[in-house]
Amino acid sequence: MSTAIKHLKKIKKDYQTKNLCNPFFYKPKKKPNKKIVVYLIITGFIFLIFIFWFFLAAPIWQINNIKVEGLTRLSDTDIKNKVWEQTNQKRYGLFKQSNIWLFNKSEAQKNILSSYNFSNIEICKKLTGTIVVKVGERPFSFIFQQGNDFFYASNEGFLIRDVPVIEADKSKYLILENKNTDNLISDQNKINISDNYLSFILEIANLLSTKPELPVEKFIVDQEFNTIKVKFRNGPLVYFNTKTDARTQLERLLLVKKDKIKDNFSKTNYIDLRYGDRIFIN
Repeated sequence: MSTAIKHLKKIKKDYQTKNLCNPFFYKPKKKPNKKIVVYLIITGFIFLIFIFWFFLAAPIWQINNIKVEGLTRLSDTDIKNKVWEQTNQKRYGLFKQSNIWLFNKSEAQKNILSSYNFSNIEICKKLTGTIVVKVGERPFSFIFQQGNDFFYASNEGFLIRDVPVIEADKSKYLILENKNTDNLISDQNKINISDNYLSFILEIANLLSTKPELPVEKFIVDQEFNTIKVKFRNGPLVYFNTKTDARTQLERLLLVKKDKIKDNFSKTNYIDLRYGDRIFIN
């Protein structure tokens, strides 16, 4: 037994294979290579400059074509010129809007709508360097007269100033004349009357268009409350109540013309239909 103990004491411990780690001993981390860091910074900076130049200044993104779609009554030349003028203006104080990415669509829409009363306008930017302007024209619904001025107008009461009224159209479209002392044209180029009032006018006009025996000369709006006056060709001035059913009033007019006025329609000064069954004739 003593011989074995003596033998063990003679065996030396091998510390080379041990992974002795002292948690209280700080081992410094390896520092990155300064040259690699500088290289990465310079490379990243150059890459950012390239991206900035590529998207904001490269010739590949220059606007080279402008298309206008949807026009039927006007030439597209003036609209194209407005867009080309904008491409020479700067964006963010540095670059011109001739770059497809920098072209301001909202600004272009406002510029065009300030000169033309379109119902809608959409501007699309194509990566091929093309600007497409899609226009929605307001259809002619009637002619509005104020003093000696005549304007086409839409169903919503917007004036269409960019097209002059031709004489032949005065017999094709209903004419609504303003005989108020006040100007009825708002700053938005819209007739300053209520939607319900205008709807009544268009409804009664549509009904009268089916009655060839009652040819209309013009509609008249003046200071009288809830009233629209219709002047018939070679006939009287008829007062309609805008708060009463249009079809009912027209039926009363036809009945009065047939049973009471008869052949004296052209000699009658006015017919007032505003008070229901109480119809006044002069």
